[in-house]
Amino acid sequence: MTLSQRPTNPIEARKQAVRKYSRNAVVWSAGSIGVGIVFGLLSTHSFFTWLIIGFVVAVIAGGYNYAKVRKIVNYKDQQ
Repeated sequence: MTLSQRPTNPIEARKQAVRKYSRNAVVWSAGSIGVGIVFGLLSTHSFFTWLIIGFVVAVIAGGYNYAKVRKIVNYKDQQ
């Protein structure tokens, strides 16, 4: 395992990409839900609107990053 920012080994590059997109999925999902709850609590009459917007953004961002990870994991090397 190398600590290089740009590894020459394609497997190591894919591992780094999976780590990056997995981290992004968690951050976007948790952040979107958290922001939805905070905005909902700060607004007086539209708590559920902000909460639903937060959930929608969380699902979209999490799904996008999950699709990226799945594409990288399912990649078949040429032998």
